[in-house]
Amino acid sequence: MNKKPLIKRFLIIVLPIFAVMLVFDLVLKHILDSSMQVGQSTDFLPGFLDIVIVHNEGSAWGMFAGMNVFFIILTFVFIGILVWYTLSENVVHPLYHIALGLVLAGSIGNMVDRIAFGYVRDFLHFEFWPSFPVFNVADVCLTVGVIIFVVYIVIMMVKHFKNKNGAKDEKNQSDTK
Repeated sequence: MNKKPLIKRFLIIVLPIFAVMLVFDLVLKHILDSSMQVGQSTDFLPGFLDIVIVHNEGSAWGMFAGMNVFFIILTFVFIGILVWYTLSENVVHPLYHIALGLVLAGSIGNMVDRIAFGYVRDFLHFEFWPSFPVFNVADVCLTVGVIIFVVYIVIMMVKHFKNKNGAKDEKNQSDTK
């Protein structure tokens, strides 16, 4: 199996998205965490988004607090599965690689926090949706990456069914001749 297209896509698409988003996430977390106190809030986009410093020891809405080791192990397993699938299936579709770069950046961004601090540093909050959890750039990367993965899967399923049905139609036409 030729891995050249896969390596090229990785270097051109995955690596830049991963590096830029991971650095952006970690730098923003550092700047905000070192310049504001936990619980401190400031308007960023009034009426829409504010900055509030939260140290999240769980997942969304603080669920599963105290399960830091579990989340670290889960992240390693998840990354391993993604890498294995990418290599074993030799996936070269650009949507897949965009999603991969985002999901890796988000996963590793939050994992770095869990390993270094024992919690995830969150700071973005929707003012118009007070019950929505505080989140960070890594969470945005994960969410957008998963959405792109779903779009990729739907595109591949539609393509597969079109090819499958096209082959059936051709067979049926040749059978009637």
